[in-house]
Amino acid sequence: MRLLNDTRFVVSSLILLILVFSSLLYRNLNYRFIDSTSPTIGVITFKNKTVLRKYNDAVVWDLIESKTEVKNRDTIRTEGLSDAILTLNDGTKINISENSMILLDISDKNININFAYGSFEAARGEGTVSGDLKMNITAGDKTVQVASGDVKLDKTKSELNIKVDQGEAKLTSNGKEETIAKDQIANVTDSGVKVGKPVFRLVSPEDRKNVLSESGSEKIQFVLSGWKPDSVKQSSPSLEISLFPDFSKSLIKEKLTAASVSKKLGAGSYYWRVLYEDPNSKTKQTTEVFQFRILSDPALRVLSPKPNEVFAYTGESPVVRFVWNPLDLYSSYTVQIAKDANFAEGLVSKQTQNQSLAFDSLKEGNYFAKIQAKSNLPGISEKSSTVVSFQILKKTSASPPELLEPARGKTFAEEQTKSQLFFSWKDDKDFNEYEWELSADSNFQNKLKSESTKNNFLKLPSGLGIGTYFWRVKGIGNSGNSLESKSNTFTVIAKEEMELISPANGSEVEVDERSTIILKWKKLTGKSNYEVEVSREPEFQRSVTKEAVTGNYFEFKSKDLGRFYWRVRSSGTDSDLSPVRSFQMISNMEPPSLATPTRNETIDLFTRTSILFTWKPVEKANAYRIRLMDISGIREKQVFSERTGSTKFQFSEIQKLNVGRFRWEVAALYKQSDGTERESAYNKQDFFVSVPELKVPKILTPGKIYVE
Repeated sequence: MRLLNDTRFVVSSLILLILVFSSLLYRNLNYRFIDSTSPTIGVITFKNKTVLRKYNDAVVWDLIESKTEVKNRDTIRTEGLSDAILTLNDGTKINISENSMILLDISDKNININFAYGSFEAARGEGTVSGDLKMNITAGDKTVQVASGDVKLDKTKSELNIKVDQGEAKLTSNGKEETIAKDQIANVTDSGVKVGKPVFRLVSPEDRKNVLSESGSEKIQFVLSGWKPDSVKQSSPSLEISLFPDFSKSLIKEKLTAASVSKKLGAGSYYWRVLYEDPNSKTKQTTEVFQFRILSDPALRVLSPKPNEVFAYTGESPVVRFVWNPLDLYSSYTVQIAKDANFAEGLVSKQTQNQSLAFDSLKEGNYFAKIQAKSNLPGISEKSSTVVSFQILKKTSASPPELLEPARGKTFAEEQTKSQLFFSWKDDKDFNEYEWELSADSNFQNKLKSESTKNNFLKLPSGLGIGTYFWRVKGIGNSGNSLESKSNTFTVIAKEEMELISPANGSEVEVDERSTIILKWKKLTGKSNYEVEVSREPEFQRSVTKEAVTGNYFEFKSKDLGRFYWRVRSSGTDSDLSPVRSFQMISNMEPPSLATPTRNETIDLFTRTSILFTWKPVEKANAYRIRLMDISGIREKQVFSERTGSTKFQFSEIQKLNVGRFRWEVAALYKQSDGTERESAYNKQDFFVSVPELKVPKILTPGKIYVE
């Protein structure tokens, strides 16, 4: 008890416990379970991006790389835009697509694969696999058996699709066995199993095709075979493109009138298939599903050195640092330097996996350089940058330091100077020390700060007040001689306001069938992450969209037209909130021309039992929507909103109308490729409702009657 009252004992014990449990937690977090008892059944011969493996008795998923051994009863999982090729010991190749998971179990002289979800292919060509091993693929309560051949499986929540390219497979479902021959497709759903040879086959884009795009969007040509004009009329084929393998949401769905069609798509992963009606069985059928990707592949650009840049030195050779833009699809880069533009004389080459590389042994002279990028992904060839030239020049005397950041005339908010104000200048081997100076005047008579450093950069330890500042750097050589740079100026303001640029406040924006508007705002200095909020209400009680974005623009999409309100704030703070702006999305589709009632017409309810609204037809319109608004009071009230396929509408419930002013509106409805309807802008017209002034009737007879 006495020890428990001793502060030194209690504190020491607590510290010891913290250290013990911290070390145990660290070991647990960094522990990697290795199953040494299970036999090796294959090797990951190729992998792209994120591929995970879980051992049989483990609960933690581990990242795996190419050439990793796979143990028996391992589970392999791929994430988005990732895939892997697993080669089993008997020669079977398993190609696992993105967002897929399988469990492998080789026992009973069979290859057993538990297929959880996604898509994969198994190739067991004759002569390439050994022994009498059969492959059994289990997907829920269905089993697919493959002795030899190539088979592809796609599994979603509601269906399983099996395609046999070579050989044959046997499918067992609900106790029934079906044989799937070469070029046949089996579609398994809750309603049963359909096996048959498809009328149409997908040709292009091929399955797992990677389409490279410098602009971020590409026109894709969709081609299918089996197109016969006579059978097409009976089968009514439709193209379906989706972002989801189960086609739960269709991006494009439209009837085909030819064997090929072009669609412009942005970067991403897509699935496509063709729906049709079987001419013989008159049942709905689908082709196999192909996946393709549009990968953003911007040009490789050399950021440093600049074209014709001169690297001057007096003593040691200067450091020439090459910097280029990173490319997601490429894993290694090679910098090539030569004396001539054809890279034939004096070639120097270095490889790296980073986005920069330095050379410090180049002699005086003129040089040409380029960067080559290499990818591990199949079908992606090497990419080269444009050639840049630079010069290394030996001087008889040193040059003053060259200032980099902040550039001349740059502006900072007062709050930014507390954490984001860095000063940098070009490093020069002629100087072994630098002296940085900050002043409130250009003559540096009133120096505010001064610091010495051996680096070519400096972070201001404290903030600055509002005003204009001047800064410069002195380079100090080994002999003590110094050279002074030119001065740069920057300004500190109270606060940088968040400013919305486009669309203009209250403006009407005409949109096409994509219903997309680009929202732009002024980028705040030093801040790149923002939060965009769009609502139907100016008070933002409910948001239509609330997105975190990088950059100073946002692509807003909405199927519904009308007025929206938007605002932007810098991420992580509520102080940098923009004012609220509004815009109205209107359709570029032609609205109907209104006929009757005419503009400002007065309708006498005593002479009518109904009101007939008429308008002119619009070409390609599928239907129309008519609305009647009571605009007599302070607030508008909707009387009715109806859809009609005609160019006229008879309104008979005139008892709903009061004396006053009304507005009728009509929009054309256009059918989209996915089966939904889209409204045009509304044409609007006002009219008045009145009743004649009524006089109180005078009673003539009978007159007064007296009753006793």
